[in-house]
Amino acid sequence: MLKNYIKVAFRSLLRQPGYTALNIIGLTVGIASSLIILLYIFHETSFDKQHSKGDRIYRLSTEITEPDNSFRWASMTNPAAFTIKNENPEVVQATRLSGISGQGGRRFDYNQVDYYQENVYAADSTIFEVFDFEFVAGNPKTALEAPNSIVINQSMAKKIFKNEDPIGQTIRSDGNREISLQVTGVYKDMPQTSHLIADALISWKTIFPDGDRGWGGWGVFSYVLVNDGVTQEALQVKLDATVTKYIAPIFDPLNIKVKMIPVPLKDIHLTSDFEGEPVAVGNNEYVEIFTAIAIFLIIIASINYMNLATARSTKRSMEVGLRKVMGAQRGGLIGQFLTESILITLISLILSILVMMAVVPAINSIVGTNLSLMALLDTNVILAVIGIVFITGFLGGCYPAFFLSSFQPAAVLKGGGGKSGNKFLRKFLVTLQFSISIFMLIGTLVIYRQMQFLRDKDLGFDKEQMMQIDFRSRADVEKWNVLKNELVQNANIGGIASASTTPGNGYAKNVMSIETEEGPMDNRGLDHYQVDYEFFPTLGIEVVEGRNFSLDFPSDSSQAVMVNEAMVRRMNWTDPIGKKVDIQGDESMPPAVVVGVVKDFHQQSLYDPISALMFTPSRLNPSAIVKITGDVVPTVALIKEAWERTYPNTAFEYVFIDEQFMASYEADQIRGQLFLGFSGMTILIACLGLLGLASYTAEQRSKEISIRKVLGANTQGLINLLIKDFVILIVIAAIIASPIGYYKMSQWLEDFEFHTTIGVSIYATVLIGTIVVTVLTTGYHARKAATANPAEKLRSE
Repeated sequence: MLKNYIKVAFRSLLRQPGYTALNIIGLTVGIASSLIILLYIFHETSFDKQHSKGDRIYRLSTEITEPDNSFRWASMTNPAAFTIKNENPEVVQATRLSGISGQGGRRFDYNQVDYYQENVYAADSTIFEVFDFEFVAGNPKTALEAPNSIVINQSMAKKIFKNEDPIGQTIRSDGNREISLQVTGVYKDMPQTSHLIADALISWKTIFPDGDRGWGGWGVFSYVLVNDGVTQEALQVKLDATVTKYIAPIFDPLNIKVKMIPVPLKDIHLTSDFEGEPVAVGNNEYVEIFTAIAIFLIIIASINYMNLATARSTKRSMEVGLRKVMGAQRGGLIGQFLTESILITLISLILSILVMMAVVPAINSIVGTNLSLMALLDTNVILAVIGIVFITGFLGGCYPAFFLSSFQPAAVLKGGGGKSGNKFLRKFLVTLQFSISIFMLIGTLVIYRQMQFLRDKDLGFDKEQMMQIDFRSRADVEKWNVLKNELVQNANIGGIASASTTPGNGYAKNVMSIETEEGPMDNRGLDHYQVDYEFFPTLGIEVVEGRNFSLDFPSDSSQAVMVNEAMVRRMNWTDPIGKKVDIQGDESMPPAVVVGVVKDFHQQSLYDPISALMFTPSRLNPSAIVKITGDVVPTVALIKEAWERTYPNTAFEYVFIDEQFMASYEADQIRGQLFLGFSGMTILIACLGLLGLASYTAEQRSKEISIRKVLGANTQGLINLLIKDFVILIVIAAIIASPIGYYKMSQWLEDFEFHTTIGVSIYATVLIGTIVVTVLTTGYHARKAATANPAEKLRSE
């Protein structure tokens, strides 16, 4: 029976090549788009699944609340992890990781050749008991037990040692001090779906030979492995007890509350809202949105099949009538039509996979995603694909199957036609299609406008053509003045400065004693970083009160600070100049005083409010800023030449601050581009559905149009008559989609502290554009029906 169904289905599809092609195109676009979304969702939900104990691993993160501020950090204090492990039998093991790459990567020396490596961490020897690292050489049980040991990934091994065996080799590295390291292990590169990626691990004892730094300092990624059955809530009770015992006595007197939070390992990527994540995190809301889009695309593609099948119902009504006269049962006819639907879906699936093979690499290249076609071989993905095929085939074929199989032979054979079907249902389905499409177009335009807003907004500093160079070592920093003195003579350079960080990057936070408006000193957690005397003029940051750091005041080097306007507001100072800050923490040293206030600027991305910042002077800093005022390309070449003369053994690497600042929005840009692509797909599929409905309507109203033409109606009036109904459907769809789009995109914009507004122009653009597309799509069939010879249609009446 099934073999016969398939044979007849193939014959039926080949008899109508145009109809078949239109169906296959719509389903191929819908299935391919849905599968690409499935790859994206699979990627986002597969983080840290390579660890066999992942369900029992928790990261210890921090929530700190001050009287006038609060923040959440991904890191913890040094002693926390092992203290919790030693004092709670529910905790099986603990481990820590501390980033030591520095800006520009950590320098390693082998055979007098320098190599720079990002993602270098100090790690406890217990790390391999908690996490799964796939070793290709060395013993993970002993690899990091001894001081001065290092394990590296395969990429680093190949880069440094080429074809040599790295085990037992010695490489040198410098940070605060020069150390010799013996390679004791090599492991496979960690997958990109990791919340933390380590390219090299140096034994903890090597970097911290004096032991833990105490409970007052943060910056360590800490993890605990718990027994089976230990819940997050139960672990939280233990952490609260540890905070009460060790941390609260330090910070409660400062009126600062600290909470230690256990974060399940597999939840970090999609749910984290902590500062200082080692890898950019995802967003569970986007996973839900894209899941909905995938479902919408399948529904839209199925709706197309329904519309196109009912559009050709009169052509198949004679076939149904004859089959019933010959003894066919309705169940057999339903099976036949569902077989055709599923067959078309299977053909579309094969074409979809071919499309994906061509499109996914291009998407990865253009958008910057990391989607892998190998994910299609995952069992869950395979099951999802099978589900998509049969659900799409059934959804698309069920209504036409039941509709066509219900034709009565006598009525069909007498008039050569069948029932017209449910007109309301078809119009509802098209309205649903365009409601989804309009919603996605609104979202796309809002995302585009917000990205433009981010690019164009005044950040409070001159970001154009600002080159940032990160020094590799302390020795490089100490030679900075040699390079600086050469560069200042170049007419194409408008300013040179240095700092411990730059706009778009992080900064330090320390508890310091600061003078309040009322007079007494009070302990506050202050965000701060070091700048040289040329920093503010070079970046065009205005001093609005007081003065800049100056060599004319020798005491500035140790007894002066500057603040921004946000700090003045935070402290409620009416006259900030002269306010005292104890930056030394030494009672024998006089406190520094505020000598100037700078205009607020965006140190962080526009997701965040403007930070209250304090600046301390320093002539030697790890980052340099060069303001290029002339032609960029030749000036960069001149800077490179000067760099190579000053640092002959260090590679010249740089970034531009504006590009680095925009990189913080990369995830949203990627999602926006994906959103744009899928919006285009929904419009394309919806237009195919509209084409089917236009064909159906023109066919059903052909006698009416012929009569109107005989009675004197002109062609344009008839075209307008047919198009009008579709335009009304689009307006209804816009009325439905617009408030939903406004609500959802307003929620999305709230993630940004500074954002654009959703104006009427967005809705007008979407509505007009959709109407134009509708008119162009339906115009062909409308014109064809309006210009047909009425005699040909009325001859048989």
